[in-house]
Formats: sequence, structure tokens, C-alpha cells
Amino acid sequence: MIVGKTGADLHFLTGGFYSMLDRRSSVSTFFFFYFAFVGLFSPYLSLWLNFRGFTPTEIGILMSPMQWTRIIGPGFWGTLADYGKRFVSIKGIMVTAALLALLCSLLLFKNFDFFLLLLILISLTFFLSGLTPLSEVIALRVSKKIACNYGDLRVWGSVGFLVSVLAYGILIDTFGTENIPIFLFISLSFVLLSSILINGETDGTEKVETIVIRELFNSKVRLFLIASLFMIMSHAVLYTFFSLWLKSVGYSKIEIGSIWAIGVLSEIVFFLNQDRILSRFKNLMFVWFLCFVVAVVRFLVFFCSDGLLVLLVFGQLLHAITFGLHHVTSIMLIANLFPDSAKAIGQSSYTIASYGVGGSLGGVFSGLIWEEFLPDSIFVFASVVAFLGVLVAWRLFRRYKGEWD
Repeated sequence: MIVGKTGADLHFLTGGFYSMLDRRSSVSTFFFFYFAFVGLFSPYLSLWLNFRGFTPTEIGILMSPMQWTRIIGPGFWGTLADYGKRFVSIKGIMVTAALLALLCSLLLFKNFDFFLLLLILISLTFFLSGLTPLSEVIALRVSKKIACNYGDLRVWGSVGFLVSVLAYGILIDTFGTENIPIFLFISLSFVLLSSILINGETDGTEKVETIVIRELFNSKVRLFLIASLFMIMSHAVLYTFFSLWLKSVGYSKIEIGSIWAIGVLSEIVFFLNQDRILSRFKNLMFVWFLCFVVAVVRFLVFFCSDGLLVLLVFGQLLHAITFGLHHVTSIMLIANLFPDSAKAIGQSSYTIASYGVGGSLGGVFSGLIWEEFLPDSIFVFASVVAFLGVLVAWRLFRRYKGEWD
């Protein structure tokens, strides 16, 4: 009787939480807090590592696990979600992973040496690596269920990043760079809470189909993943060293946060006008291809800017295209490239190729280039890599353009 009463009470409490957040709100809330964490981790962790006395090459390596744990992590979490759907829910996987990441963040309060710190960051980012592709699967389900745009949900991730990058810039300036681990723990606590409250599972009637991995990765998918690798490899320069580069040309932490915020504001504007913008184009893959061309231009603008604010603002406004538009079109292409029974595998494969392989290579190589050449050279590297993406994306568009009209 006691056990039954406890179960009923828990069900009542859980139902109470869900009544506070409907499907759309719960997914938007998760996006907000997850990308609020990213808005702290990506721009400011490198400043903390610099404060700890690590070299640019060491910083590049220590920042890279956020990318290269996505080589293994998303595949593991995505396969678990698709093959184990009879036994474990996507939400259950997300809650477990968020809790383990939170526990790992406690270790950052100790001043471990390079190798131990690398192991901690590998563990933390491995547990986080599945949250993005799995939440994207839930977001696509919810957008279909309630007939809203994916961008209406994802925009709250951009809002969370914007609020975070501005707020933590002020907090770090006020309380000191040494307190960044405390801010990371607080931010991850909200990620865990929002993963507990997320409400986007299916009603249990979803048909379970046999998944044949080899049949999923045809030539279209391979070209798409290779191009995505180059796109995020080029952007890894920003994720890893943009804050340090801005500091090197004389900007304060608050100013660095504000410059980051300009890019995020531009993507928010895009997400809010997603339908209006995409309706002007007939071919989805051509729009996706154009994003690579704009990326080449964006990084050349940064290279030529010499820290001039007006050029930095222009380059950051292009983030609406090189991230916002590119991300949405990529998610839409994945929905076409992978069957319903393998959506988690599709999202995870995209994360592995782009943010995993591409992001990790971009972070490590940009650190080496920073030390061997002038800091501005990282933007030349980013432009060259983005141009390789142009070539692959163009090949995919030319070969299969008739299928995407």
C-alpha cells in the first residue's frame, strides 16, 4: 500500500509539472537552457583555460572534446534510442546523460593538470553529446504533432545562448574568470531540470521497423555528411578561439559577449522569419549550398577586419546564414534522407560528421595555426575549409538537384 501510494504521488507530481509545460513549451525550455550552457562553455571556457596558464595548443586540445566526443557519443546515444525504443525512452536517456554531465562538472572545481582535465572534459562532453540530436528528434516530432515550425522551437535555444553570453560576460567581469566552473555547474543544473520536464515522446503506437545501417548511408548521405564536416570544421575556429582573438585585439569580456550576441540575434531573427525566407526559394538543397559560399565570405571578412568593429558586426550578422539557415536546411534534408525508423541515427550521424569530426579537427588545427603563424591566420584556415565544403555541396546539388525541387 505504501509503495502504491508513493507511485501515485509521484505520478501526481509529474503530471503537475507537465501541466505547467505543454509539449511545445517543454521542448523550447530545454533548448533555452541547453544552449544557455553552450553560451557559457563555448565563448568563455577558453578564457578560463588561459587563466589557468595553458598554451594555445593545449587550449585547442582541451576545447576539442566538445566536438570530438561527438564522433562516438551521438552514435551511441542515437543507436540506443532507435534500437532500444522498446526498453528506454529518449527522455530517459537525456535525463541520465544530463545527470552524469552535472556530476562531472563538479570535478572542475579542482585544479587538475592538463591530462586529468582533458579526461574530465572528455567525460563531461561525452554525456552531453547526445542531447542535441535526441532533442532534435523530439522537436521534429512535436512540430509535426502540433503543426508548428521547427524554427519556432529552436529559436529558444538561440535566445538562451544570447541571454547566457551577455549575462555570463557581466558575471565573469564582476566576479572573476576563476569562477567559471561554478557558473558551469549552475547552468548544467538547469539543463538537467529541463530534461526532466521535457514532454515530447510518442503515444506508443509508433511502428518499429527493421533498420539496416548499410542501406542508410548511400552516396547522397555521404556527400551531405562530408560537406557538413567541412562547414563545422570551419566554424570550430570561432567556437574555440574567437573570444581569445577578440581579447588579443583589445576587447573586454563584456564587449566580447556583446559581439557574440550580435551573431545570436541575427539567427533569432532568421528563426522567427524562417517560413517567409524559405518560401522565396524553390530548391532546398540550393539554399543549403549557398550557406557554404557565405561562410567563405564571412571568415574572409574577419581576416580583413583587423578588429574593426563595423566589419566584426557585419561578419556576425552573416551568422544568420552560416549557422541559422544552414542548420535548418540541414535538419530538413536529414528528414528527407533518413526514414522515420532511423531519425535518431540520422541526427546522430549528422552530429558525428559535423560537430564531432569536423569540430574536433577544426579546434586542434586552429590552435596549431595560432601558435605557428599570426592569430589572424585561423580565419584563412576557416575560409579554405569552408571552400572545400562549397565544392562538396555543389557536387551534391548538381547530382541530385532534381530531387529537391
